[in-house]
Parts: sequence; C-alpha cells; structure tokens
Amino acid sequence: MSTPIRGLPVPFRDSPAPAYRREPLRVACVQFDVKRGEVKRNAESVEAMTSRLQPDSLDLLVLPEMCLSGYIFNSATAILPYLEQPRIGPTSLLARSLARRLRCHVVAGYPEALVEESGEAPTASSSSSLLLDSSAGVEETGPKAMKALEGEGEGVGFNSAIVVGPEGEIVGNYRKTFRFDTDKCWARAGSGFMHFDLPEPLGRTAIGICMDMNPKDFIAPWDAFELGSYVRESGADTLVVPMNWLQAPVEPPNQGLEMDPTAPDESSLNYWAARLQPLHDPTPGYVSPSPSSAMDPQGGKQVTFVACNRVGVEDGKRYVGTSCVMTLSSDPRRIELVEVCNMTEERVLVATVV
Repeated sequence: MSTPIRGLPVPFRDSPAPAYRREPLRVACVQFDVKRGEVKRNAESVEAMTSRLQPDSLDLLVLPEMCLSGYIFNSATAILPYLEQPRIGPTSLLARSLARRLRCHVVAGYPEALVEESGEAPTASSSSSLLLDSSAGVEETGPKAMKALEGEGEGVGFNSAIVVGPEGEIVGNYRKTFRFDTDKCWARAGSGFMHFDLPEPLGRTAIGICMDMNPKDFIAPWDAFELGSYVRESGADTLVVPMNWLQAPVEPPNQGLEMDPTAPDESSLNYWAARLQPLHDPTPGYVSPSPSSAMDPQGGKQVTFVACNRVGVEDGKRYVGTSCVMTLSSDPRRIELVEVCNMTEERVLVATVV
C-alpha cells in the first residue's frame, strides 16, 4: 500500500525502486500493549504475535522502546528491578532468539543498566527472577545507598536499543540522545546519534529512540532537525525509531472531537515527516557515500523510515500507535506511506519497500 500523507504541501506519487536498492526491503513492526513491569508476559506476547512469521521472510523486525519493561518509571528506585545488561538481559535474549529463528536483523528498545567499574550493574537484587516476576519488589535502600545507585543524580542507566544480526549476534547498541521528562528521572543521555552498516537491503541504518525525533528538550530551534540532519549527513539508507509516542493534547478548534481509534493518527504521521525535512527537502546532492551505492536516476536518495510504537494506557497516558513504514526522497520531493497501523490495534505490521 502506498498512501500520501495529508497536510504536507508536496507531490506524492509511486516511484520505481532506486538504483541503490537491488532487492526489496522487508520490514515488520510489533505494535502491542506493553504491560509495565510484566516482563515475562510482554515477552510471551511478542513471541505469540510473531509466531506466524516465517524464517527468511523479513530483513528487519522492530520492537517498541522499552518493549518488555514498560515506560513510565518516575524514579531510579522504580526502574531498578527492570534494568538490563546488553546481551544477557531479557530483551536481548528475546531479540537474539527472534533473529535466529527468523534469520533477520532485530531492533528492540530496553532500559540498559549502568555498568560500574567493577563490571556489576546496580541492582536491587541479585536474583535474575526479579526481571521476570511482576510481583517482585525493590529492596529497602537508605539515602546513602540510593545516592550511589543514582550516580550522584546522573542516572542509573540508559534508554537503549539493541541491534541484533540474523545469527543472534549483537551488532550494536544505541543509547537515546534526547531524553523525555520521564527518562530524566533515571536515565543518562547517550553520547549521540549512531548508525550501523548492515547488509543490503538495509544498508547504512541509523537508530533513534522516540524523543530523538523532537527538538532537544523541546527548546532547540525547530529547523535544527537534529536527527533528520544526522541521517542526511551520515548518508544513511534506513532510519529505525522504536517509540513510546504519546497522544498529543488536543488543541482548539479540535477540542471535544473524538479521534477515530480505527485510523492512524495523522497528526503524528505529519509531525514525523516534518521533523525529517532534510530527507525530503528539494536540495540536490543527497547520495550515499558508500562506493557500492549508485545515484538514484531520479536525482534524489530514498530513505526508509521505520517507526515502531506501542498502544495502550500507562499512568493515564495514552500511546498513539500508528507504527509505520515511510519512504522519503529529496529530488523530486516525495513522501510515501508504505504501511501504517491504527491507533489502537495490536498488530505485526509487515511492509515491503521496493
């Protein structure tokens, strides 16, 4: 399906495959209602939802931000039982299992533990069952202990995304650069945007996490387009963004109007496209620096944007779903919505970009 996004003053039309994509890109996003603190239940949900996917049917599978823990933790104490070490935490183990079974790359969001100099991650309990038992509590800790756990107020971990290869190997780990207010309660900021050079048809793949789509702290200049500019300048072919994207407050004149839960949230789609303006602004010369990549004969590079969001309500906050696969190119200026979920459905979105 190729669907124009309403509200953006650009021409939309189907286009032939760019010269640098020699084979279709097959992507899946798991959009589901993550239950906060119920790691085992959430992992079982993902496994059940993806059980019908066949090996070698995908190039990329994406799970949401903090896909097993849930998102809203308002203190270091609250998040502590759910912090994970890369490679061996529940999210990494799930992602590695899925990657091996499907023989594809997997990107999954998780709360990464801050590893101390001793090599140990700060935990409320040494029992691994704490991560899998929603009824497990946090041990009593005094002010001195919590000060140490909170890293002198700098945070106890990172909001991260693991990147796993088709053999279950860890390809990379990205730490969220721009923190939302909830993240600042416990997470440190990452060191900056990152990309990974993956086999075709993924190519150079940049990773962002939710708030990375916004201006930094919501106060940076709108036209800095931080993530979009990074994707452009790094010559990325694909941008993958696990999310916990919230429903935006309704402003006049739309107050009182009910949103259709069986439709995607058009305001979010338009916002994401607008934040990626450097990828569809009609500025010539955007071609991959890779020597194996040829210039698009139409004159502009096509970038595939993959947004994997969740649905449901957490602490009274509603997540807007609308996971999507979108393509963007700059010359001619073109945005195409390849596939999209609605605001409420639990679904494995499957899309093919040709």
